[in-house]
Amino acid sequence: MANEGSRFQKEYPCIALCGLECYACPRYHTSGSSRCPGCAGKDFAEKHPSCGIISCAFKHGKPESCGLCPEIDTCSRISRLKAVTKDLPGYPSYQTRINNLSKIKENGFEAFLDTCLRKESLLKTLLGKYNDGRKKAFYCRAVQLLPLTDLENLLDENSKKRYKSVEDAALAVSNSLKELANKLGIEVC
Repeated sequence: MANEGSRFQKEYPCIALCGLECYACPRYHTSGSSRCPGCAGKDFAEKHPSCGIISCAFKHGKPESCGLCPEIDTCSRISRLKAVTKDLPGYPSYQTRINNLSKIKENGFEAFLDTCLRKESLLKTLLGKYNDGRKKAFYCRAVQLLPLTDLENLLDENSKKRYKSVEDAALAVSNSLKELANKLGIEVC
């Protein structure tokens, strides 16, 4: 029997309850059966049948983010995430989620959502115009980790250039992203 939380559907599944930026995951932008609908998105329970954080959110009035929960500072689940995150070298989303929850708590969900939706739009541009079929994971990491204004400026500059092929465009944009990341001391590869 599925838990009650499996019926919970978030309005914005692009941002996970636990602070993961689902919009920046390659599986969120995949077609077919391996596509993830994002946190508590449509049919999420079929892909991820048990998530203790979703069950907890269901019990706490279904907030869009754990960052909005009044019990976040004393939550044992979030404490465990903090402990695991500092030793987790995995995908960037796992590294940023506690910081994301802090931003949501301090500035509100709407401000964080606005930034994420703008970054997701940039990611869709990268995937639509500058993807040679091998850049999805790289673009997802770059969009998540690099500052929004810098990304917007970089894409604006590249939109003015004429490329001979998608491959040339992908190479130029990915090199520009790597240069930006190096300049800022951010590892995106």
